[in-house]
Amino acid sequence: MVTLDDILGLSEQQMLGFVLTFVRITALMSIAPIFGSQTVPMQVKVFLSLFLAMVLLPVLKTDVNIKSLSLVGMLPLTLKEVVVGLFLGFNAKFMFESFQFAGHLVSTQMGLGMASLIDPDSGTQATPIGNIYSMTAIMFFLMMNGHHMVISALYRSFEVFSVGSMSLIKPAAGPHMLTLFNDLFAVGIRLAAPCMATLFLIEVCMGIMARMVPQMNIFFIGLPLRLGVGMFIIIASLPVFYVFFSSLLEAWKRDINGILTYF
Repeated sequence: MVTLDDILGLSEQQMLGFVLTFVRITALMSIAPIFGSQTVPMQVKVFLSLFLAMVLLPVLKTDVNIKSLSLVGMLPLTLKEVVVGLFLGFNAKFMFESFQFAGHLVSTQMGLGMASLIDPDSGTQATPIGNIYSMTAIMFFLMMNGHHMVISALYRSFEVFSVGSMSLIKPAAGPHMLTLFNDLFAVGIRLAAPCMATLFLIEVCMGIMARMVPQMNIFFIGLPLRLGVGMFIIIASLPVFYVFFSSLLEAWKRDINGILTYF
């Protein structure tokens, strides 16, 4: 009888572990920053997932009972691997969503709330300033080797949570995701605060001018003024964005071990 060991040089235990590994990596690649971008072809994502699974295969730890499971028994393990991959990807993705949210706030304040473009990262509609913030975050992410950190976190997840583990996800994972969702808005507001505060002062000044000089067409003057000042503040804030994103990335790198303890 021909076995997998004869064809691929893999035992049944290793083959099942490889499949589960591929599932976790694919789930991560579908949502992680850069890797999960809509501009990356699906064939590239699948090939990269296969490549990483092959690289990690020699060092994988698999549950000793995985070989005795039936096809139906493999379904819960497969679902759990998907959850682990998505959980890791969402944790990294929240940093970018904070920048997109900040850009949306600034666009609304500048009078560009009705304008919409396609965000190249998520493939959804976004405001022009949100696109600028998102592309800036992607540039900083690559400059700081954030994509290497994502792969390192993936490898660390296999050390902490072995493939085919029967342990359940800890209930503390739910509150952690809610905390991240809350931090998304808090970080976005802090990013947008300088520009929003400046534009608010301009709105106050234009209101005073409208009362002092009623003949002045304040709407004709206000739009280009808000756009000009807003773009100036955005450009002036780029060094601050770099420091802020660096601190976010370092905080995520420190917290990744704590995140993995939920599994």
